[in-house]
Amino acid sequence: MAEEPVTRNQKISGANAIMDFGYVTERTIPEMMDREYAQRFLLEVQDELQLRSLAVPVVMQTFNYYMGSGVIIYNPTQFTADEAKDTLKHDLGYRK
Repeated sequence: MAEEPVTRNQKISGANAIMDFGYVTERTIPEMMDREYAQRFLLEVQDELQLRSLAVPVVMQTFNYYMGSGVIIYNPTQFTADEAKDTLKHDLGYRK
């Protein structure tokens, strides 16, 4: 099975979300539900931020919840891991 490429629009959307909100989740980019895709997407977002000459750190984390798991890419200077987990939980509509 061929890997799904990260499109230019997704890359731009991801970088814009990091700049505007400090994070991007699979709610914004549904393909991030695939962990391998999320890894490639992280690298592409980092690349886009560097192209904009921005030194913005980004990390990816997977969190497990009662209703399922989710992936978030966020700026660790804006969010702690606990805040990122809570933000992802609310973004995905999970209650527990």
